[in-house]
Amino acid sequence: MDSNSTTLLPGQSAPIAIITATDQSGIVLIATALALAIAFTSLLMRGYMQLQIRHQFSHDDFIAMGSMLFSLLQSITVFIEVSKGFGKTISNISPNNLVQLQKAAYSSELLYIITLWMTKCSVAFLLLRLSPQKEHKLATYSILASSTLFMIISVFILAFRCDVAQPWIFINTQCTNLLVRWEVETVFDITTELALFSASIYLVKGLQLSLSKKVTVIFAFGLRLAVIAPAILRLVYLNQEFTSPDPTLHGVLASVCTQIQISYAVVAVTIPCLRPFMAALSTNYGAPAQARTSPSGSKKSQPGKEYKLSSLSKSSRSVRVDKSKVSTPVKPWDRGNTHTSVGSGDQHSMESHESKQMIISKNTEWQVDFEGPSRRFPEP
Repeated sequence: MDSNSTTLLPGQSAPIAIITATDQSGIVLIATALALAIAFTSLLMRGYMQLQIRHQFSHDDFIAMGSMLFSLLQSITVFIEVSKGFGKTISNISPNNLVQLQKAAYSSELLYIITLWMTKCSVAFLLLRLSPQKEHKLATYSILASSTLFMIISVFILAFRCDVAQPWIFINTQCTNLLVRWEVETVFDITTELALFSASIYLVKGLQLSLSKKVTVIFAFGLRLAVIAPAILRLVYLNQEFTSPDPTLHGVLASVCTQIQISYAVVAVTIPCLRPFMAALSTNYGAPAQARTSPSGSKKSQPGKEYKLSSLSKSSRSVRVDKSKVSTPVKPWDRGNTHTSVGSGDQHSMESHESKQMIISKNTEWQVDFEGPSRRFPEP
């Protein structure tokens, strides 16, 4: 009996692919499907956290969704590659399928560059949303412009290669400097990743935050630097693929590194938006809002402090302050041995009374006491 044959029990179906020494397409299928599922799950987490914390989506969220869309398209091209024979030895692939395989690989490579660029744009727009200073915004815009320029150059040098009439053909043809082109693209990629990390350090440098919170924010953005590892490994395996007499079989590991890099780049876009990291960056410049309230208008995190929704009429148009509850100092503030009590009455905004919608109304009373070092003056 053939060692590669498999006896199926009743109710079982044949596997999609069987991994052998001459057919490793199953590795590519598993890596691509798993990477796509992880990236999509992280994007769902990002959407949920944004709705729970900020209750809205921003430009960085929409760009992250776009990167996921391009990641999906890139994965589809990889599946097409495998269906045409990628992962198998080249002797088992028909000439027609070999051409179709290279077309799919060509599209996959260009989508790979665009997907990574969109994840960087999402991080850059997140930094812009959190940036409190014009200098930092200018630096972030510079990184965004540089990343866009590098993306255009990378697409250009990899789209017009080998035979310009058929740039997707790289097997059994004269195609010089193909690895050098990918090395240039990788240098651009790593440079922009380091620049984005530096921008996150610049973001918290001038903020009045504790050291632990600054480290937390930098750590959240710094986790994205791990995407450099699969990028470098991808270059190593691309060299093996381009120099191998059987590139369709020996290009499997390079394809796996590509999927890992794309998936982690999408996941790294979500990490800084998780609540533990956003809570540390409470700068009021795009930082998280208060916890979502229940339909009754009370905060879920504080069961003892509830504010009910009530209908407010449009009759009152001015700010009302109960002056009877406000006490004045008995002696001037610049003299010693004084006692001062300041209180505020109920205050309602004119905008609230002009609204006919159900809104949250909160009445606050506060008092400030100041006592000198000696005796306390009685109130008149």
